[in-house]
Amino acid sequence: MLRVLSICLFLFLLTGCATSSLLNPAVVATLTDVADVQARDADGRTALMLAARDGDESQVQALLKRGADVNAADNTGMTALMLAARNGRTGVVGLLLDRDAYSWSRDNNGMTPLMLAAAKGHAEIARRLIGSGAYVNARTRLGDTALIFASLYGQAEVMQVLLAHAALVNLREANGITALMIAADGGNTRIVQQLLAHGADVHAATPGGESALVLAREKGFRAIVKLLKQAGAVEPRGYRPSRELACDDDSFPPPPARPGSAQPRRVRVG
Repeated sequence: MLRVLSICLFLFLLTGCATSSLLNPAVVATLTDVADVQARDADGRTALMLAARDGDESQVQALLKRGADVNAADNTGMTALMLAARNGRTGVVGLLLDRDAYSWSRDNNGMTPLMLAAAKGHAEIARRLIGSGAYVNARTRLGDTALIFASLYGQAEVMQVLLAHAALVNLREANGITALMIAADGGNTRIVQQLLAHGADVHAATPGGESALVLAREKGFRAIVKLLKQAGAVEPRGYRPSRELACDDDSFPPPPARPGSAQPRRVRVG
């Protein structure tokens, strides 16, 4: 059985990293004291990136006035806008977008600022990015979209923002998995309801025959099974579930992934 929520296999490179030497008081009193605003640390980060990451609006403004490159990227392809979007720095996102930061930029894994905001649940930032030209249905090399990340991380508010801006609900990632399958596998009833209301295909299945209904049935998520069947989902002919539906809610944690499950590589957003 495919364990959808266990397919994030390597950590997002910028999460939990050590403090840059640019922030070391022995080097500079403040970020704006750096002699060259384009200077980079060992990770390729500029003072603007660090200020954006930390949500320091006054420092961001000062650095921009000094000519800091708003679209510079670090060694992993992350820009100041990406760092601000991922960390929920709404004010900084606005400042950067006002200075023509690229809302459609991508890091080395194909992640966009919108995908990062979606994964972390920053709905207002998602709205601002879309309003500034971010492509809602952009995909990583593995086929993931902002909608798929919102489903994977259970971000219902962001999900609604994306759906309101024409996010395609039936796009599939590398293993043929849809946002509905992810939500069903994770026991997220609200997101399943949102996706069904916007035309999610209840019959879609992976090459191995795993549909949203099969995934929910195997986990014992009774409420989701009911929703899917009401939407027209049917169990495959000859299908025999590996467990009974023993509970009336979706509150219990899912079982661990089975050994040997096929798991595509996907970026985990820190």
